[in-house]
Amino acid sequence: MMFNFYSNSFSGISKSFAKGLFVTGLLIFGFGLLVWIFRQVLAVIAAAIFMVVGVSCCLKAIRMYYLAWKFGRNSNDDNNAGRSPNVKIHIE
Repeated sequence: MMFNFYSNSFSGISKSFAKGLFVTGLLIFGFGLLVWIFRQVLAVIAAAIFMVVGVSCCLKAIRMYYLAWKFGRNSNDDNNAGRSPNVKIHIE
C-alpha cells in the first residue's frame, strides 16, 4: 500500500507556480537582452524622461511658490485670514 503525502491539488499549484516563474524568468532575460542590444537608444529615452519629469517638477514648485506668495500678500485682513476673498463671515 502506497501513501501519498501530497495531493493532486498541491501538485497542480506547484506546477502552475513553476510555469509562472519560468515565464517571468524568460521575460526578465529577454528584457535584459534588449537593454544590452539597444543601450544607446534606451539611454536617450531614459534621459528624455528624466528631463521632462525634472522640468515639470520645477514648474510645479514655481507655481506653488507663486500661489503661496500671492495668498500671503492678500491675507493682511485679520478678520478673513485663511479664507478666500469672496467669503465674509457676519457675526450677529
